[in-house]
Amino acid sequence: MMADLDVARPAPAALDALAEALGPGVRRRAPLAPFTAMRIGGPADLLIVVESLDELAHSIQEARRLAVPWRVLGGGCNVLIADQGLRGLVIINRAASTAFEDEGVRAASGAALAVVARRAVEKCLSGMTWAAGLPGTVGGAVVGNAGAFGGQIADSLRSAMVLEPDGAVVERGHAWFDFAYRDSRLKREATAEGDARVQRVVLSAFFQLESGNGAALQARFDEVLAQRRAHHPSGSTMGSTFKNPADHYAGQLIDEAGLKGYRVGGAMISEQHANFFVNRGDATAEDVLALIRHAQAEVKRKFGVELIPEIELLGWS
Repeated sequence: MMADLDVARPAPAALDALAEALGPGVRRRAPLAPFTAMRIGGPADLLIVVESLDELAHSIQEARRLAVPWRVLGGGCNVLIADQGLRGLVIINRAASTAFEDEGVRAASGAALAVVARRAVEKCLSGMTWAAGLPGTVGGAVVGNAGAFGGQIADSLRSAMVLEPDGAVVERGHAWFDFAYRDSRLKREATAEGDARVQRVVLSAFFQLESGNGAALQARFDEVLAQRRAHHPSGSTMGSTFKNPADHYAGQLIDEAGLKGYRVGGAMISEQHANFFVNRGDATAEDVLALIRHAQAEVKRKFGVELIPEIELLGWS
């Protein structure tokens, strides 16, 4: 769920009006680092945490009404927020309701995808074991067509409820999203438009699942979780930094370039998996960005392959 905040700070009067409209839960100049998986990010002009889809939609509509740029963050994965922070309103989406049916589950966009996957297995429903332990929320996963261990969102998404730029709420079917590898229509539109006023936002998603053998599903879920823990570093990381190029694995290329353990300031390329960049505790966004650029340059120089970020850079002009 994306909106462009790489803009000049809105007029103080507009921010004041929005803060008043959203009520006492709004915080001013709140650091964003605590809300990102990388634990990096400067302050937002305004920040609000919402617990329901009604609050989410209301916050967006008020920001649109007052022409204040906005952005929705879920788990704060797959993003690198600049040290100077973000302009306008940042909405932390904690709307996490889920409702299971015989044929699937309806999950709010702020629900943790890994929790939805675990609950599906508990109900003997197949189709989401690949998401065991996967960080991030349902909304961001739909936008980025998240995937791992042979599965992806596009495999099971039947439809999603989308907040349109005009305020209408529309249920969009699978085909409308035009999914591709780590990509979707929503992601492409956000990149192309770059204007919060015309962005669509996922409110909830319905995943088509099937009845399965509970013991077998639990075994596969545990297997995926064990593989994730064995191969993916814990701690403060954005997740996979780069998309896998055609016929290559990004982590393998970075490893073969001799970059495992390479550091810039407080940021390091993981020695466990080279496509994961780790905040060792005192990294700045500039450290991480420099590390990203260095990895791209070295892989390009040694193998002629261009690494495309899977993460999103926010707050750089």
